[in-house]
Amino acid sequence: MKISQPRKLYIPAMIIVAVVLTLLVFIGFSTYRHLNHARSDALKFLHQRGVATIAIIETSIRSIWGIGASKEESIDQLISEIGKNEYVAYAYMVNKEYEILHHSNHLLTQSTGLGLWLNQMPDAKQISSRIITLSDGTKVYELAETIRPLSLHRLQDSEDFLKYNGGIIVVGLSMATYETAQQQDFHHAIVMLSILAILGGGAFFFIFVIHQYHRMNYRLRDTQEYTRQVVDSMANGLLSIDDSGRVLSYNNLSLEILGLTRAEIQQLDLRKVIDFQASGISQTLNQCSAILDREISIAQHNGEQWPLSISVTPILAAEGACQGAVIILRDLREIKLLEERLLRTEKLAALGKLSAAVAHEIRNPLSSIRGFAKFLSHALKDRPKDREYADVMVKEVDRINRVVTDLLNFARPLEPEPEYVNPAGLIDHTLRLVEGDAQSRGITIDVDTQNSPSRVYLDPDQITHVLLNLVLNALQALDSGQSMNVGVALDADLSAVSFWVEDDGPGIEKDHIKKIFDPFFTKREKGTGLGLAIVQKIVENHHGKVQVVTPLQGKTHGCRFVVSIPMDLEARL
Repeated sequence: MKISQPRKLYIPAMIIVAVVLTLLVFIGFSTYRHLNHARSDALKFLHQRGVATIAIIETSIRSIWGIGASKEESIDQLISEIGKNEYVAYAYMVNKEYEILHHSNHLLTQSTGLGLWLNQMPDAKQISSRIITLSDGTKVYELAETIRPLSLHRLQDSEDFLKYNGGIIVVGLSMATYETAQQQDFHHAIVMLSILAILGGGAFFFIFVIHQYHRMNYRLRDTQEYTRQVVDSMANGLLSIDDSGRVLSYNNLSLEILGLTRAEIQQLDLRKVIDFQASGISQTLNQCSAILDREISIAQHNGEQWPLSISVTPILAAEGACQGAVIILRDLREIKLLEERLLRTEKLAALGKLSAAVAHEIRNPLSSIRGFAKFLSHALKDRPKDREYADVMVKEVDRINRVVTDLLNFARPLEPEPEYVNPAGLIDHTLRLVEGDAQSRGITIDVDTQNSPSRVYLDPDQITHVLLNLVLNALQALDSGQSMNVGVALDADLSAVSFWVEDDGPGIEKDHIKKIFDPFFTKREKGTGLGLAIVQKIVENHHGKVQVVTPLQGKTHGCRFVVSIPMDLEARL
């Protein structure tokens, strides 16, 4: 699994934190051991110094005992001199009853709890030690040792022997140096721990910064993805280009409009697809002026011209120069179709009103003319030549009447009266109506209803009229021996049912395709030009659509009409 770049940044930070924590533990443990060893060594040094001091005192007392000078005064002077040493806080001697015989500082001997401590000394020859705190807060390392018995033959006075023999020498050593060294070690440890704490804090801050960066990077990606989805969901094509015309960004709809793939549009020079002069893009890039809703057309790969509306706005740099442009492309095909449909509807509405009025005015005289023509035909039965003229009049009046009927059908609203019917049955009924004509002309009709739905909601009479008009047009376009295919099927997406009539005739000229649904447009001598106009009107009233494919795919001739009726017609009506 590939780790994202922001997450990779966590690795060195975590390593730093791990190293700092390891050093914290190591230094903490080392400092603890160092402080304990330093304390033990300092106490050992003090103890050795105290033992040496006591030994000096005891040796000096024995020396004093061997001379004739005043013993008490000499011992008192000895203890006072010992007490003046910078490492000695005090020194004194006591007898067996723990009465002080000599001392260097009487004030320091009053709050030491001397009797209780000395009473707990072992009888054997051993130096006892303890740490005490004086009333002024000073810490003292105190040692005590019982004086070894003095030899009697060296004593000149037995009372002195009884007074000093078995006494105890007590020495209190100052712990100021020990405390200073201990404080220095402690301060050094604090400094080291502080440095490590700062490093650890820096590492954690680094992790925090990375975390914030990761969150911002995630939000940026999320915002970019949301923006991309918004741009891709736009109803218009969107492009951005630099000042040289290269495409920098785009959305999916712009690819569809331009007929390009993602690979083709990467760093594409848009001049190869859009005329910069005609579209106004050059004006925007050169003059930093916007172009709004200018109509252009773009050729597709199949040669079709798509009408577009283009809007171009400049991208301004900080100094005000134009560094590119944003282009919005709007597909106008649907709008053009709606405009054409609206224009056609307005034209047909006016034509319908005129047709209805004219039809009413023509039908009454036509009935009279036809009646007189039939009467003349009967009256001139003995004159065949004249009777032929009368029969021609009757036929022409009937043709005019059919035109008027078509006009009335076209002018009427033709509101559908839908019901559920079998669409395959409509195909069969329509073909039965033209079966005789097709057989007489040697035309084959193939039927395809295999994928037909069983029920569709529509007006059976109007759709039959549609199918009949399409089939009759196909029959008139075919020669003997040619074929026609008529069928119905449900669309792949199940949204509509499609009827089709496909013939193998010459097809429709390209210039006439847009005109075939206009009223009175026909290429046949006896055609009224209203059949396909009525077909389209009926289909539109069913909310459907009519499509024309000519020539057929893979051929140079043929024509296919497809009528699609939505399956949800009941909900739309």
